[in-house]
Formats: sequence, structure tokens, C-alpha cells
Amino acid sequence: RRTALARWMTDRRNPATARVAVNHVWLRRFGAPLVSTVFEFGRNGRAPTHPELLDALAVDFMEHGWSLKHLHRRLVLS
Repeated sequence: RRTALARWMTDRRNPATARVAVNHVWLRRFGAPLVSTVFEFGRNGRAPTHPELLDALAVDFMEHGWSLKHLHRRLVLS
């Protein structure tokens, strides 16, 4: 059951996990999140300030094997 949950959470058809991770890293790196409701990404959450940026970073994060090192480098060097 845990393996099935992990596969579902990291499936490319479910980008929510990657979006949440990117939002948390962005918050810690720059002091303000892309989605103001950091702990509520569901229906009660607010819309991202820059949805295209959040989606692009989430896709890049998944394509590079969920590497936090790559994500940090991408944020700092861009």
C-alpha cells in the first residue's frame, strides 16, 4: 500500500506533489511563496501568483529525477 501511494504521489499525471515541493523551496529561498496558502494546496487554497512559473519549475523538477539540488541550482542561477 505504501509503494502504491508513493507511486501515485510521484506520478507525472499528478503534479501536485512537485508543485507543493517547489512552492516550499521557493518560500525558503526567497521568503515569499508562489502560492500564499503554503499548507493548503487543495480547494481551499489560493491560486498561485505565477502559475506558469510554478508549473514549469514543477515539470523541470520531475524531469530531473526530483533532485532538490537541481531545483536549488535552477532557482539561484536563473
